[in-house]
Amino acid sequence: MDTIESQLAVRNKCEQMQKSIKELYEWEEQMKSANIAKVQPADNSEKKALPPVRSDVKAMSKFSEDVASLEKQDEAESESAKKKMLADAEILKERGNKQCKLGNYQEAIELYTQAIETYGDNAAYYSNRALCYMNLDLFDECLADCSTSIEKDPKYVKAYYRRMQAYERLGESEKAAAECRQILQLSQDESELNATKRDLARIEKRLSDANSQKGASSPGKEKPPKGAKMDPMLALVKQEADKYKELGNKHLARKDFEKAERSYSKAISLFGDEAIYYTNRSLCYWNLKDYDKCLADCNKAIQLDESYFRPYYRRMQVRELRGAYQSAVEDCRKFIELTKDDKQKQTAEKDLQRLERLVKSEQPAKQAFVWSEIKKNAKLIKFIQKPPHLRSKKPLTRIPIKDVIPCPIAIDSRVLPPPSQRKSIPDAAIDKMFNNNTGERLVEPKEEINLEHLFPAHSNKLRNLFSPPTTPTEQRKPITAPAAPAAAVVSPPNKTTTPVPVATAVTKESTNANSKAKEGKSASTAQPAQSTQNKIEKNKINQGNQDSNEKRPKKVATFAAAAAQPPSMRPTTIPGAPKSSAQFYTTWSGLDEDLRYLYLKSLSGKPMNTLLGASLSSEMLSELLHILHKRFIPDRAEVSHVLKEIVQNESINILSLMMNKTDRDAVAALLKYMEANNSATKEDLDRIRHKLIS
Repeated sequence: MDTIESQLAVRNKCEQMQKSIKELYEWEEQMKSANIAKVQPADNSEKKALPPVRSDVKAMSKFSEDVASLEKQDEAESESAKKKMLADAEILKERGNKQCKLGNYQEAIELYTQAIETYGDNAAYYSNRALCYMNLDLFDECLADCSTSIEKDPKYVKAYYRRMQAYERLGESEKAAAECRQILQLSQDESELNATKRDLARIEKRLSDANSQKGASSPGKEKPPKGAKMDPMLALVKQEADKYKELGNKHLARKDFEKAERSYSKAISLFGDEAIYYTNRSLCYWNLKDYDKCLADCNKAIQLDESYFRPYYRRMQVRELRGAYQSAVEDCRKFIELTKDDKQKQTAEKDLQRLERLVKSEQPAKQAFVWSEIKKNAKLIKFIQKPPHLRSKKPLTRIPIKDVIPCPIAIDSRVLPPPSQRKSIPDAAIDKMFNNNTGERLVEPKEEINLEHLFPAHSNKLRNLFSPPTTPTEQRKPITAPAAPAAAVVSPPNKTTTPVPVATAVTKESTNANSKAKEGKSASTAQPAQSTQNKIEKNKINQGNQDSNEKRPKKVATFAAAAAQPPSMRPTTIPGAPKSSAQFYTTWSGLDEDLRYLYLKSLSGKPMNTLLGASLSSEMLSELLHILHKRFIPDRAEVSHVLKEIVQNESINILSLMMNKTDRDAVAALLKYMEANNSATKEDLDRIRHKLIS
């Protein structure tokens, strides 16, 4: 700790030395500037006019007249400037007064502030702005403006009166009474004097009540009976509070619950023994979904007047919302007992039946708080503004945007090829999957299934499974030569040669061989050479059949694909210009690359932005850029029109973010091509580059 304290002491000494040296330098500069000012001007500079010799009476009188005229001229100029500034400030004040009358206090504050900046010697500007601050419940700003207004004009009565109102709303009754006495000394207007006397009587009454009931809480105060006559001072206070209540009712009718709540709060601050004020404010809290304050106001209203039926219904709603069904039932019964309106009773009886069912049901009660409404009961946590020396000095990390590389998909330890290398699903399969009955169903390709790879070539199991049944009475047919079946399989099928008899003979032969093998081992051992030769011949025949079966599905698939896409369905000429966006996309989807190039070239000068419309997707944008890059540039065709129309699309900003590296390279090549041919202006090139690349 000694080391740290010594370092801090050295640091403080260094700062003091630096400050002292800086002050010395400033003092040196001040002395130099003073010496330069004392130096006599040069010969070419203007010399100050000196007064004439006193002995020359005429010269002296003329000199005094000239000085007096110059002073009058300066005063006139300053007066004219002040008048102009005052006129401008008055215009701003009048505009502020209009906004204040309309209730736009924030706009009025801005206008009064501009008036003060233009001409700040008028006490009325500060007093008017203080009124706006008071209406917005900004009492500290209100008191500051009232004090400034009194400094500008100590006899300005309105500033004292508004400061008295601010003190009264803040609960500082003694200061408010002092302001009233000051107004009585300064004011000479009878209406102001009468209003101030009433205010002073009300404030003194409140002070006397507070002093007499010191130590007792205000909620425990007993309310006078209804038949008793109210004190005249309290009647005046309640009359003032009723004005705020009526204002709150107007805001409530316009469903401006925040302003209505402020008006009712002002009425309660003036006269807090009226249950209606709390009940009306509880309705505002209910609509603002601040259920804690709503429940508190209902309890306060019931405490002040137990025979008032409205707070019971509002408290019933809050308790039902929070799951306290039994308490809600009691409040509903009390409301039915007190209310005299038949419609209200009918509605409350329906609510009572619903609540009794909820009480009798075995369902668990709701949560104490409705989580969907928690935002209304939560507190706002503001952001912490740290000073510069406590902020982090570490720079933010810049993350580059890169194309996402698709992750390889593996099924049973076998990696699937990328989507670009996979075979497309036939349209007939998609139609069959989604039960497409629109008449556009294509011919479903027939695929022959070859299962011979599941069994070895020398196995008889597959032949026995798919061959026709044989009988023991059938005679074994001799096999001519092993080359003959192979030739028959390889040659194309015709009417004269068919592979079926050969396969039948083979299967029959294999069946007979199996039956003979079951009879005994003696026959097989007697002729080993012949059985070995037969096995070799059978293997050759099976191999030939397998080759023929592997070749045949390819031809069938080829023919099926040709049948699935007949030439009559694909256009061979350039289609005409489309009339709508749907027609353009439908025509585009049925063209190959060559026809797309010619079709896009034929649309030069057409409103491509209208044709593309809101249906422009990232895939369509990639196709357009591919055609422009691969076909338009080699043919030296015009590409500027299409690109200009593309960048005018509303979704181009989002689509440009989804472009891959190939698309960006294509755009760069197209821009380079346009710059070389001078086919577009610099503004168009910058716009295309900004929309598609940057």
